[in-house]
Amino acid sequence: MDWIMIPLNCLIVFGTIYKVVELFVRKRERLTLISKLTEISNVDFKGIKLYNSGNKFTALRFAWLLMGVGLGFFVGFFLNLIIAQGDAANLCDYRFIDHISGIIYVSCISFFGGLGLLISYYSERRAEQSEDKKNDDTQI
Repeated sequence: MDWIMIPLNCLIVFGTIYKVVELFVRKRERLTLISKLTEISNVDFKGIKLYNSGNKFTALRFAWLLMGVGLGFFVGFFLNLIIAQGDAANLCDYRFIDHISGIIYVSCISFFGGLGLLISYYSERRAEQSEDKKNDDTQI
């Protein structure tokens, strides 16, 4: 645990400094935008989206990712249990079984994490299509 403390502390310190600087920069950008908007107050903004829709599904994306990683741990545990207690354990060297169990865990976590992100992509796409369809229906 001691080996991770120094990089983790550096990450926390520099991440906090970055976020504080970003906060002040964005505040300045917002103030600049407000001053520009007061200069051009007669412009029609009906067709312009004023919010960033790129981070709309972040919680959904992380939820599917974590569910996939959890499912990967679960499946990896059972595959490891099957290999460790099955006939394969009697035929192989125990060091080989340790390597196989590590490979099984990493591959299951990666596969199911990617599967979770893929499901998240399709659910986000479906939600955006239904939202676009609803917006098209309301504009007509």
